[in-house]
Amino acid sequence: MGRVLSTVLACAVFMSACASQIMQRYVGETLQEAMIDYGPPTNAFDMPDGSRAFQWVMNSTFVTPTTITNSGTVRPTGYSATWTQNTQITGGQPITSTCAYTMIARWDDARNAWVFTEYRRPRTLCE
Repeated sequence: MGRVLSTVLACAVFMSACASQIMQRYVGETLQEAMIDYGPPTNAFDMPDGSRAFQWVMNSTFVTPTTITNSGTVRPTGYSATWTQNTQITGGQPITSTCAYTMIARWDDARNAWVFTEYRRPRTLCE
């Protein structure tokens, strides 16, 4: 079970790292550019320094790999034999992860739009 869990966590980190790198590319771009690809942000709020934070919440679900282990024994009993079989199934559980990707923006009068100045990396399991 430990090997399956470590494989699942590695896959989750790999997949979310792709999303992290994609969001990073919007630094210097307008809010509308990110909205074209990801839709409107889930949250938006003003920061004390006059900037605004925009967040996209992304959910992902994947299923852990399934492993089936069969073992059996044959025990002779006189002129016949007894067959005992054990089947163990592990994995196959759905894992859901929710990650918030945050972009910080400042209003740009020349472009008449919010322009991203910073990307805040999400929690470790989303990276």
